[in-house]
Amino acid sequence: MYDFQILKNGVCFMNGFSKKVHFVLEAPTEEHAQGDRERILQALKERGFDPVSMSLPTLRKLYPLCREASWDITVTVVYEETGFVVTDVEAGDTTAEHYGLAADLGSTTVVMQLVHMDTGEVVAEAREMNGQIAYGDDILTRIIYAKDDSAHLKQICQATLDTFHALFRSLEEQSGISISKCPVLIVSGNTTMIHFLLQLNPWTVFSTPYAPVSCDPGFFTGEEIGLSYPGVVYMVPAIANYLGGDITSGLLTTDFYKEDGLSVFFDIGTNGELVLGNKSFLLAGAGAAGPALEGGISRYGMRARSGAIDTVTIQGSQFTFTTIDRQKPVGICGSGIIDLLAQMRLNGWIDISGKLNPDASPRIRYMEEAEEYAAVYALPEESADGSPLYFSQTDITQYLDTKSAAHTMVDCLLEASGFTENDLTAFYTSGAFGTYTNLESAITVGIFPDLPRERFHCLGNSSLNGARKLLLNRDCLRDIRYFQETVYYIQFASMPDFLIKMQAAKFIPHTNLEQYPSVLAKLAENQVL
Repeated sequence: MYDFQILKNGVCFMNGFSKKVHFVLEAPTEEHAQGDRERILQALKERGFDPVSMSLPTLRKLYPLCREASWDITVTVVYEETGFVVTDVEAGDTTAEHYGLAADLGSTTVVMQLVHMDTGEVVAEAREMNGQIAYGDDILTRIIYAKDDSAHLKQICQATLDTFHALFRSLEEQSGISISKCPVLIVSGNTTMIHFLLQLNPWTVFSTPYAPVSCDPGFFTGEEIGLSYPGVVYMVPAIANYLGGDITSGLLTTDFYKEDGLSVFFDIGTNGELVLGNKSFLLAGAGAAGPALEGGISRYGMRARSGAIDTVTIQGSQFTFTTIDRQKPVGICGSGIIDLLAQMRLNGWIDISGKLNPDASPRIRYMEEAEEYAAVYALPEESADGSPLYFSQTDITQYLDTKSAAHTMVDCLLEASGFTENDLTAFYTSGAFGTYTNLESAITVGIFPDLPRERFHCLGNSSLNGARKLLLNRDCLRDIRYFQETVYYIQFASMPDFLIKMQAAKFIPHTNLEQYPSVLAKLAENQVL
């Protein structure tokens, strides 16, 4: 998976962002009174590290450390694209103690890994809820909060930094390894999250002409951005405003941009970002999928946490579900909603337009409080608080708007490229939605195309995995620069038939059932129109 290089002494190591190099150098003499800094830099250049410089904190450590160690030292070198910088000098051979950090800065959850830089092993992993949530559950609320008040922007930045510090502590507790000994931290996140981390106002991300303060902030020391961390921090660059570093990282976890086959990479959640292409071209787009895919529309919709219904099955008159942590249900999350809709469609509880059929099941009831029909997925005796949990006709309509957007984004990119869904050789899904959603349910509802199932590949947290891959293989920077130069970004709203495609996709699975032969076969088997 990772590239390796062979040193002249035969030692094999990963081509990562940092290296620890052991030297036993000749001590200075009156005849060769070369400066300590210059002595070390010359030795590094002889090993191929050129150009190379040294940070001031490291320069201050040289005396008396080098002399006390009899010039038996280990030098830590960090790659910064245009050259190398020495970030630490230690006595003796400490090359076996070489670690780095990779982080996915999500708007809800932040995940960080401690990685052994010479083996690629993930030594420890920690996750924390993003402290920014205190200033708004959704990104736009946070942006508005910080828009015209620098103090508010600083608060959100500090909340982000505090989250990182909590992750540092957790990794240290798990591993016994000091974070201060990790020379590099790679951070992957969407454009707004990176702006908040760097205390840059992200209003430009959401306001015309949609030009961020920066798509590619570059390298910083931890102290520069306010972290109690002495190492170098690198932000994975965005490809475009709405194709942030998390999407860049995700692409690094695949190789389809080097292959002949036609592939889609789809990171789907509240927002959807996708890239279509192969080694000849790359098309990309992004749009608001809406909160429905994460359970955020229904009165009882919720994120995936304890007590959330996450799977639903209907067999005849039998209605069963499972919940996270096997608790009594308090609501339903995104994966549960997709199962619910798919199962209701296949069993005739709803028709192609999503309209509930009261004659199909006693669980379809007219709810006085909602003043409409709804599907009761947890009866009073089944729920945690003794009240019925239901998904209403309005909820279904709102969900179909969301799933229509997700379907149409793929449809539009295919049309723009001159291909059809049958030309796709691989369909990569990323994020929590792709990880936890039942593939058959997603196809039945019409979110994903009806492709042979072996063409689907779930990448999990591709933002984190891509950040780790970059940490361990700096040659991936060449791929990132290729993305920035090659990816053509499409504005979906400017496409003349976008609204027509959206309307056609607001059915289960679609107005054109011929696009979904496997779903049509199941409907026929169940004698459902």
